[in-house]
Parts: sequence; structure tokens; C-alpha cells
Amino acid sequence: MDTEEHTIETAGEHCEVCGTRLTEQELREAVLGGGPGLCTMHAAEENAVDDPAQSDALEPEE
Repeated sequence: MDTEEHTIETAGEHCEVCGTRLTEQELREAVLGGGPGLCTMHAAEENAVDDPAQSDALEPEE
């Protein structure tokens, strides 16, 4: 079994969520970031969920 760490050198041509074709910039970000291939809209949604300060801003104040 190969236990070496691997890096992503290529990304799929389509968003893993909605299937839309990725732009060159979206492909570049997926490869450099090592994350999933996401379109700009879905990448922004994922980043908003990952940022707790952003989610706090969305909650109404009591």
C-alpha cells in the first residue's frame, strides 16, 4: 500500500456541487488550494461557513 502524501496536480473541469464548467481561475484555485473543484458561488458559500466571524454577522442581535 502506498502511504506517501500526494498533492492534487489537476482538478476536475466541473464544479463538484452543481456541475457547471469551471473557469481557468477556479481551476487554478482548486489546484493551488488543494481543495475541491468548486465554482465561484459554491467556493464563496464554503468560505462563509468556514469563517465563524462571518456566520456571527448573519445572526440577529438580541
